[in-house]
Amino acid sequence: MRHRSGDWIADAGDLRAFGEVSGDLHPMHLDPERAATSGYPGLVAQGPLGLARYFGTLHESGIVADTVLGLLDTHWRYLLPVTTDTKMHYETTVTSVRRTSAGDRGVVDRHIELKDDAGRVLQWGTSAFLVRARSSTAGAGEAAAAPVTLEWGRALAERLAADADFAASAQLFDGSIALASEKNTIQFRIYRGEILEVTRRTPAGPTFTVHGTERAWAELLTADRNDFVVRAHRGEFSAGGNAYVYLQMTSTLHRLVETARTMTSLEAPR
Repeated sequence: MRHRSGDWIADAGDLRAFGEVSGDLHPMHLDPERAATSGYPGLVAQGPLGLARYFGTLHESGIVADTVLGLLDTHWRYLLPVTTDTKMHYETTVTSVRRTSAGDRGVVDRHIELKDDAGRVLQWGTSAFLVRARSSTAGAGEAAAAPVTLEWGRALAERLAADADFAASAQLFDGSIALASEKNTIQFRIYRGEILEVTRRTPAGPTFTVHGTERAWAELLTADRNDFVVRAHRGEFSAGGNAYVYLQMTSTLHRLVETARTMTSLEAPR
């Protein structure tokens, strides 16, 4: 799931109001002459204003108004200054949705970018929040909403077991293929076209590992087409381990990704 917010512009009043609350009344936020000496075209907003405004736009959108229970974490980076009179918007990508052990709640992970109207990323980060599930009973296929987790991998392996093209492409392979994100690594142990197990670790380690961020996996698995090779060439994915075998297994990876795309859904727990 992806969402683009409406446009917004920070003005001098916003910087003043945020400074009164935060206590950050540095002259570059309030004095045009001081800001000009730094080479900026307007007043420079307090860095956290960009993050704080995100949650305001999320509330205004109504997307989570009836279900949100609380914020769990936020990791944020500041790349370029946010200045007054700059038109900006947020782009949000849901990267993972999973039910908590309590059963009646879910965790939604997001990748967020604050961009100006030229498309430059000013700030970006990740954030997870807790939502109320619509049912306390797990629905079929929920594992598909949390890519590159053990549950997701096992659900994928079940589908690949019925894929003759996957079996044929891996017929001569004896080893493990690992998929990794910032938080998780899973391995598919394969022998002669058959997935023997999906696990976090294998005795000999993976033959090779495909690395991608949570956002990269989410966008690949929900895109209009399977363009894994193109994304790898762009640097969104990288491979570690035996590079020669990795290149030999291109067809196998294509089938694995294609099957994952047919089952992956990033909707909230029901």
